[in-house]
Amino acid sequence: MKKIYFILFSICLSIYSFAQQGLNSAASGASEAMSLKTANLSLNIDPYGVMDRDGKASSLRYTDIGGSPFLLDEWKLATIFDIGNKKIGQVKVKYNTNADQIHYLDPQEKELVADKSIIKKVVIQNDDNTTTTIEKGFIGTKNNLAPYQFVEVLNDGKIQLLKQYINHVVQKDSLFGTIKVNKFSPFSIYYIKAENSVVLLKKLDQEEIFNLLPNKEFISNYTSKNKKLRSEKDFINFINNYNKL
Repeated sequence: MKKIYFILFSICLSIYSFAQQGLNSAASGASEAMSLKTANLSLNIDPYGVMDRDGKASSLRYTDIGGSPFLLDEWKLATIFDIGNKKIGQVKVKYNTNADQIHYLDPQEKELVADKSIIKKVVIQNDDNTTTTIEKGFIGTKNNLAPYQFVEVLNDGKIQLLKQYINHVVQKDSLFGTIKVNKFSPFSIYYIKAENSVVLLKKLDQEEIFNLLPNKEFISNYTSKNKKLRSEKDFINFINNYNKL
């Protein structure tokens, strides 16, 4: 009988501990979201009204436009870092590639738009346990990348491949050409960052990148042992190997 009581006590204790962990986790999540509010992260703008990359408002709503303004339509947990690279919160986010803004959910699940002027980077957790890093503040370029614009940082190290997402609103004829319809038209461009130099790539091209890197001996050895770089993953692997020098 004592053994039965001990087993029942152990089960109850386990259930209580699990419940406490869940409550602590929920409280932590709410606290993280509240810290963003304390940091004055949100902007007083309508998250459903369309804005361009320079903050100019449109008369359109996102419901008036076909396609999606977001890099990913699902809400993803992300860690947000301020300009000093200090963590200021962990919340669910979506990256708006049309307005170049970060949308997030507050503790009441209300959708808000973050004030990007106080953000350095956003590290998004993916379902496959990888992360996507959206960051701004890259300078030293004579091209069209401005320090206030977000890019995806595709790899760590001295040499980095950066990917900028563009998503314009375009007008097209409807099926029978009777009316004009608005649709999002997404595309992306790449940059190579080396030291303080950020160079726009005409396209993700092997020869163009090789010409920008100084260690020709490594490049020659690498290309003699590997197939031609074609996919984004190929270029990331190459740059990661280059950074090991």
